[in-house]
Amino acid sequence: MDEKKDRNLKGEHQGRKTGKGEKEEYRFLREVIKKKPLDKRLVLYRIAWLLGGASVFGLVAALVFYAALSCLEPEEKEKVKFQENTEHVQKDPEKESGQTERESKQEVTPTPEQQKEEEEKNITKEEFKNLYHEILQVAEEPERSIVTVQGITSDVDWMNNSYEDSSQVSGLLVADSGKEYFVLTEYRAVDQVDRILVTFEDNATVDAHFLKRDCATGLAVLKIDKEEVTEETRKVISLAKLGSSATIQRGDTVLAIGSPAGYRDSISVGMITSVSNTKNTLDNEYHLLTTDIMGNNEGSGVLVGTDGSIVGIIAQPFCTAKDKNVVTALPITELRKTIEQLSNNESIMYLGIRGQNIESDLSQKTGMPKGIYVNAVEEDSPAMEGGIQNGDVIIKMQDVNVETLSDLRKELDKCEEKQKIQVTAMRKGAEGYVEIVFDVTVGAL
Repeated sequence: MDEKKDRNLKGEHQGRKTGKGEKEEYRFLREVIKKKPLDKRLVLYRIAWLLGGASVFGLVAALVFYAALSCLEPEEKEKVKFQENTEHVQKDPEKESGQTERESKQEVTPTPEQQKEEEEKNITKEEFKNLYHEILQVAEEPERSIVTVQGITSDVDWMNNSYEDSSQVSGLLVADSGKEYFVLTEYRAVDQVDRILVTFEDNATVDAHFLKRDCATGLAVLKIDKEEVTEETRKVISLAKLGSSATIQRGDTVLAIGSPAGYRDSISVGMITSVSNTKNTLDNEYHLLTTDIMGNNEGSGVLVGTDGSIVGIIAQPFCTAKDKNVVTALPITELRKTIEQLSNNESIMYLGIRGQNIESDLSQKTGMPKGIYVNAVEEDSPAMEGGIQNGDVIIKMQDVNVETLSDLRKELDKCEEKQKIQVTAMRKGAEGYVEIVFDVTVGAL
């Protein structure tokens, strides 16, 4: 029994020493765990789930980024652009006079019967009244585009009492961007004011904000948030119909509306007395429409043709000393580009010279070259920095010949701010006029 017991113990555990230095031996059972076979469907499902999640995350991130970008970036506004009118060339006075002489020679002496008919056509007082009334009716539509602009300045007097000072001129609704109205007016009324108010045809008043001004003409454009204008007022007002002043001649009938005499909501009828006078401004010149309508230094508003379109912007600061008591206006055709630039808040390119045109007859009499004689150069202007001096005669910009200030203005409008251009001028020296090319960097106002 003892031997059997010993054998059993030895079989189960051979850890006993069999001799000196021998180690105990242990026998263990090892469990081998086999890996599960790869489930391809499960792998594909997880890959598809990850890809789908990534796509959704990317889409959400893109939408969030687009929304944030839309909020941060300013909304691009549609540019204001005025419809171009078909302009006719003004008639040549010499040709007109020749034609008149030929017509006068062909005149036939009227018979007694014709003279009697003409005498019977004498207008009565009632007919004259009706005719005048019909002329005034022409102003009804353009008056809807006339507004009153009031610049208000707050201040305190020497006793520390607060008060408000205001100046007032007429304005013209020239454009609608869909979100804003644009009003053309005189800068003198809104210069350094605390608040600008605009009153419409129906006496509704809203706040306006200064947008841009033109130093050469003294005109400025204001903007009005359309949400501030009630639906009732929108039905009353209308945008101005800008006509063409290219065909305006002496004797043409015009109406002055706005504040031609300095007080609001006035209207006068008269005729054009002169279209030949010009006014030279910074880098430009303007023809003046002089009328026989009574006015003063405080006058403002517009001239309206017999077709109801705007043909001129009243600009009393431009009138000469002898014409200070009559209404003088700038032609709308020559202002169209400037109004468009101001309404779009665009900078107006400038060179910085004041000059006069040297035309063929003056060139022949004086021996001066045809071009633009520089009377003055603005301080720190691009022209001064480029080296142009008083007495120079500008004849070319880039590769384009310029003979008048109007030509110069057209070429400047094609340039961009800080663009480097070449201006060619003739400068008088000891041996006569010599050609000089100036490198000028175009500025902006």
